[in-house]
Amino acid sequence: MAEFPVKLDGQTYDLQKFLKDHPGGTNTLKNYKGRSILEAMKKFGHSVSAYHMLKDFKVTDSNLTGAVSENGRIITKEEEDRDVAEIEFLEKLESQLDWSKSILRQMDIVAPHYNKWVNSAVYRRCRLFESPLLENLTYSPWYLVPLFWVPVMLYIGVTEYHRLVLCSEACGGDPMSVWRFCVQIALGMLMWTSLEYSLHRWVFHLDPGTSLNMIKLHFLIHGLHHKTPFDGLRQVFPPFPAAILAWVLYTPASMIFTYPRLLLVGNLIGYLTYDMIHYYVHHGSPKDGTYLYAMKRYHSNHHFVNHDKAFGISSNIWDHVFKTFVHVRRLGFSLQW
Repeated sequence: MAEFPVKLDGQTYDLQKFLKDHPGGTNTLKNYKGRSILEAMKKFGHSVSAYHMLKDFKVTDSNLTGAVSENGRIITKEEEDRDVAEIEFLEKLESQLDWSKSILRQMDIVAPHYNKWVNSAVYRRCRLFESPLLENLTYSPWYLVPLFWVPVMLYIGVTEYHRLVLCSEACGGDPMSVWRFCVQIALGMLMWTSLEYSLHRWVFHLDPGTSLNMIKLHFLIHGLHHKTPFDGLRQVFPPFPAAILAWVLYTPASMIFTYPRLLLVGNLIGYLTYDMIHYYVHHGSPKDGTYLYAMKRYHSNHHFVNHDKAFGISSNIWDHVFKTFVHVRRLGFSLQW
């Protein structure tokens, strides 16, 4: 029995598990329980991806528990505001994949149409690797990130404070002032904001072209997040691969900057802030008028409307600088999650 049934084109969908994840809020859906959602879909300009994702909520679909969903939704009524041919094409493409197995090993199926496929979201979990060990390294609950990185930041920060500020004779009688110490950390935090934008825009959204290996790499580092944006176990960067990336970035920086460890602390503070905000804008319930409410709507725009813009997550300052800022549609009411 559907808990929150809605109808479209004669088909019933159960949106109960999707209510809190709905980018447009729960309050925009509550009046459509048991009714057709065609009016809402047209009124709020839903994308092809939204129609495509609906199949994951068919009342006969078991995919919300993590199983393989029924594929190939039949469109029974053509609407002038929908690209029916594209929706049908995506359904046929999706039907060739077995989501209970490694998607990376099936990437050759979608490779010719990768950019279209990866930006057409689904509401399900994805298995990347057949190996349980490798698969376990690709996901993480959000709280493991601060549990891992906060002690690391505190250790580096405290040891550097003793080495540079409280050093007395060990540093030749010229210890660093507390002010300079804090400024170096603040510079590291500022550096992170540009790194966040740069990685997201020029690495995570790099066009993989037609190379199957590049397509697999892209899907592994970021494409997965656009394909399954509601998977709560893959919203944050797992600590182990994050530590490897931090080491790769820190090594050349340690040869350039005078106080690389202080900059590293600042970068890690910025990174942790970013990862927590990223998780929250996907799963949190910010109130209208708050910064996080604005960023939740901004990031939703990046996922479902403008994939090539709105790259800032913790801040949109660099979107302004590089002219990728998006003006999110003004609403006459507040969204609620």
